[in-house]
Amino acid sequence: MNILFFGGGNIAQAIITGLISSDYEKELIQFIDRNKANKKILKGLGIKESNSLQVGDNFDLIILCVKPKDAVSAVEEISSAVKNPKILSLVAGITSKRYLTISENIRLIRGMPNTSSEFKKGITAFCNINAPKNLYVKVQNLFSRIGVLVDVNSEKKIDDFTGLIGSGPAYFFHLLQVYEKELLKITEGNDRLTKSIISNLMIGVGTSIDSGKSLEELISSVASKKGTTEAGLKSMKANKISSSFNKSIKVAIKRSKEISSEF
Repeated sequence: MNILFFGGGNIAQAIITGLISSDYEKELIQFIDRNKANKKILKGLGIKESNSLQVGDNFDLIILCVKPKDAVSAVEEISSAVKNPKILSLVAGITSKRYLTISENIRLIRGMPNTSSEFKKGITAFCNINAPKNLYVKVQNLFSRIGVLVDVNSEKKIDDFTGLIGSGPAYFFHLLQVYEKELLKITEGNDRLTKSIISNLMIGVGTSIDSGKSLEELISSVASKKGTTEAGLKSMKANKISSSFNKSIKVAIKRSKEISSEF
């Protein structure tokens, strides 16, 4: 597939890096972005810049990776240059209804990935709005190179996915900042060792989950009666950490739904 990334920020960079590491041909990828820093990074990856869309440009897929405030104008620009654009929108909050008011000729898929795509450990939700089945299959095959796919049958679920999974890495990074602060005391400020410990911890957690045991079983395997882990878990429950975390996720989901009414 010949792909154009319209927008070259963090998520585009993560996806492109993941695709390259999966041996996807760089020559099949182009990008449009006005940001100098983004241009430098993508050109450094060997990706060709397309200065602007021209009438007659023939891309198999245009991946929209702009901020919500820029999405409508971006699709207007695309539609004015490409007769029947095939668009995968990775923009949070902007609904298909808004895009299709610009042009009924758009063939649209909505998706929401996360930045772990960079390491081929991404999670991407897809909702096919009106794209032909063969195109939808090609898009799924493309993203299967960089992680796990979730096919959702309702566009409303994309908002839930945005708050839960799209934002997911940041939630864990935030929690790990607390862990890092305490670890640095033990490692006497050795940042490299601290990051290695955190990395091994998270890889170990992921491997344990793949074992097939339930999360409750995995907790029990670590927390012995009247031990240190049990004491820490009791403190978390007393301070309603789980409830607070759940509220944060719901706030993010709510924000994703609000965005659609703003633009």
